[in-house]
Amino acid sequence: MKKKKSVYEGRVRARSRDNLGDGQDSFLDVVSNLVGVLIILIMVAGVRVRNATSASESSPRSSAIETSSSDSSAARARVEYVRAVAALETLSERARRTQDETRQFNERAALVEQQADGAEAEYRAIFNKSAELEAMLEREAQRQGASEQETYALKSTLIEREHRRDDLTRERAALVAARPSAIKMENIPTPISQRVADGREGFFRLKNGRISHIPLNAFQERVQLNFKNYKGELKPGRIENKIGPVDDYNFQYYVDLSAVRDGAGMNYYFEFKYGECQPTREPLGEEVDVALTDPNSVFRNRLLKYSRDDTTITFFLYPDSYRYLNDVKRFVLSLGYMIAIRPLPADAPVAVSPQGTSSATY
Repeated sequence: MKKKKSVYEGRVRARSRDNLGDGQDSFLDVVSNLVGVLIILIMVAGVRVRNATSASESSPRSSAIETSSSDSSAARARVEYVRAVAALETLSERARRTQDETRQFNERAALVEQQADGAEAEYRAIFNKSAELEAMLEREAQRQGASEQETYALKSTLIEREHRRDDLTRERAALVAARPSAIKMENIPTPISQRVADGREGFFRLKNGRISHIPLNAFQERVQLNFKNYKGELKPGRIENKIGPVDDYNFQYYVDLSAVRDGAGMNYYFEFKYGECQPTREPLGEEVDVALTDPNSVFRNRLLKYSRDDTTITFFLYPDSYRYLNDVKRFVLSLGYMIAIRPLPADAPVAVSPQGTSSATY
C-alpha cells in the first residue's frame, strides 16, 4: 500500500525551522542596525566636540560673542556625546539581554523541535500502524467477500440438492404407490413326516405365546415305579392317583388292576388307561422371544438335555400361538432336532392314553 503524506510533518518543519529562523535573523538585523547607527552618531558627536575644542584653542583673540558661541556649541556637543554614550550603553544592555533571550529562545526552539521530532516519530509509528490496520482490514474484507461467495455457492448447492431430494422422494412415493403389493413368502425346508415310533421324545407346550416344558417322560417313569412296588389292596378295579408337581405340572392318571388265576395261583396285571398333565398356574412358561433369544432361558436348558441323535421334540400347540410356530420351528431345526407338532383345541388338556396316536415328525 502506498504510504500517505504526513501533513503534520510539513507544518512542524515550516514552523520550527523556516518561520522561527527568519524571525530571529530579522530581529538581530534590526538590533545590529540600531547599534551601528548609534555608533555612527557617537562618532559624529565626538568629531564635533573635538573640532569645537580645537577651534577655541586656535583663536584666543576672537571676540566674546564667538567664544560664548563656541562654548555653547561644545557644551551641547558634550551633552549629546554623554547622551549618546548613555544610549549606547542602554542599547548595549538591551542587545546583551536580547542575545540572552535569543539564546534562551533558541534553546526552547531546539527543545520544541526535539519534542516535535518525538511527536513526529510517534505520529509516524501510529500512521504506520494505522496503515497496517487498514491493509489488514482490506485483506479481511477481501477474505470475507470470498467466504461469502463460497457460502452462497454452498447454499445454492444445498438448495439444489434439497430440491433434487424432494423430487426423488416424490418419484419414489409414486413408484411405491404404482407397485403392486407383494406377499413375502419364506420357505422353511420340512423333512418327510413320519410317526415317532422309536427313540426318545421331549414334550413342550406352546400356549398364550409362552413355552413350557412338560415332564411327561418323568411322569410315566414314576407311574411304572409306583406300580412295580405297589403296596395297596390287590382288588381288581380302577386305581386313580396324582403325582407332582414337576416343572409346575401335576400328573393325574388312571390304572386298571385285573387278576387272572392259573395253576400257580393268582396273577395281577396293571394296565395304564389315561394320564393328564395339569399346570399348577396360568399363564405358565416363558415368552417365546425370551425363550428363543436368552442363552440362559429355561426352554434352552431343558431342550439341550435331549440328545439330537434320537430325540424328537414335540410341541402341543394351541390356537392362540400359531403365529409363533415358524420361529420356534426354525430355532429347533437349526439345533439339529426333529420336531413334531400336535395341535390341540383351546380348552383341551395335554393327555396321554393307550388309545391315542403317536406324534408325527416334520
